[in-house]
Amino acid sequence: MSIAKATESAEGSFSSGFFAAQGRPLAAHEPVLAAERAVAYLLSQRLDERASLDGRRVGIQSSLSLSPAGEGSIELYELLDGVVQGTTPERQKWRHVAGKIERKLGFPLEPELFSNMLFVAVTANLTQPYLRRMCKSLLATFRRSDARGLYHFFTSLRFACDIDCTGVAARARLMSSDIDLDTPEGRAELRQITDRILRSAAVCDVASADNQSHGKENGALTRHVFKVYLDDHEVQGAEYDRGLKNNPVVVANALFPVLFELASGGRSPSEVIPLREFFDGSATPRTGQASVAEIVVANLRFLRRHLTSGAYRRGCRYYGSPDAFLCFYSELIAQFGPMTSILGSPERLVEAILERRGAQGEGIEDPTSSLNSALRAIAAANLGIDRSAELRTLIDRQTEDGCFPDFGPLYSLGTSSTASVYFGSQALSVAFALRAFLPGPPTVGRTLRSDPAWTRLLRQMALESRAAF
Repeated sequence: MSIAKATESAEGSFSSGFFAAQGRPLAAHEPVLAAERAVAYLLSQRLDERASLDGRRVGIQSSLSLSPAGEGSIELYELLDGVVQGTTPERQKWRHVAGKIERKLGFPLEPELFSNMLFVAVTANLTQPYLRRMCKSLLATFRRSDARGLYHFFTSLRFACDIDCTGVAARARLMSSDIDLDTPEGRAELRQITDRILRSAAVCDVASADNQSHGKENGALTRHVFKVYLDDHEVQGAEYDRGLKNNPVVVANALFPVLFELASGGRSPSEVIPLREFFDGSATPRTGQASVAEIVVANLRFLRRHLTSGAYRRGCRYYGSPDAFLCFYSELIAQFGPMTSILGSPERLVEAILERRGAQGEGIEDPTSSLNSALRAIAAANLGIDRSAELRTLIDRQTEDGCFPDFGPLYSLGTSSTASVYFGSQALSVAFALRAFLPGPPTVGRTLRSDPAWTRLLRQMALESRAAF
């Protein structure tokens, strides 16, 4: 089925829901004015100048809430600087929560870097002068924070590096041309990053019942699919292991720099990668090896299964919104056009986007929230389909000062089965909305090979593994 036919079919099926609720048609000038208001909001916040009490310039910091609706949310700055004062029940609760988070992490709360990584990754290629200046400033908060190619959520290495931060940071640096692949230094930097990502691939399949750690449910582990945490066992010690986990949004983010390096000819798909992982209760790691092509195909298969099985509708650990997966998955299809036959049917992704417009959901799953509307609009733009329904929602909800009133949590600490802490940021909601209003070119400003050898090899592997897809 073509994208056009999929769009026509799905619009007919869901016209009584999302589309009928949108009201006024979208005028051509409205997204432009909305983008101007959004930029004005960012200017007023002076986010690139904000610092913690100790003088560190740490840029954007999320607000934290115990619910996806954002009731009683508090800025991470307040927790970091120890200014959560007062005796109200809400303030007392937050002091208690801060203590619980510190015990969970194993150290006191620190400034986070992930919001800055996301902001730069999402907006660096938009042709807006202020955004470019802001991205340059925010880039400085994390570009040299890595541990031999691995990036981390908080400012110190007391919290283990993860593959999500690593993939997003690498994408941010590529999008802003901070990593220049026309130089030996740039190619070496990217190779160090992608080497760490590739080495995070799971050694073997492990059933969910056999993949627990410290009493935590980690879900099933899929052979050769990237793990969220590489080897925090060695960074912090076994008592702070986060467990061996696969995650579809993390996989999509981690694949971006890996595919980019392959597409630019920086790595051979036949290169063999040594693998190892520590698992609960063992002092010695499991070991194995796989080619780059085998690892990439396993991760593409994992993404496609998450989409075609419908599992995306339930969100996932860390990213509770189905729209987060659709957005980050579509970024790969937009960037790596030759990969379409392997990444999966873009028509199915179109159907999922249109289905979400008629879906029901609350909190982080609400399809009409500002953040989810922006994420879905980006996905629609990446696939070349009409995004006016989402833009209508964003424009109608935008306040006069350019931001959006709803909390907009993108990710959370914890799972649905435990008490979660939700991270929301007006700056990130505005960043995704800006990308929706002014979608830039998906490429990083570098011409990728249209049909390189790695693409032909992966296509052949996909054909040989068609039953698994």
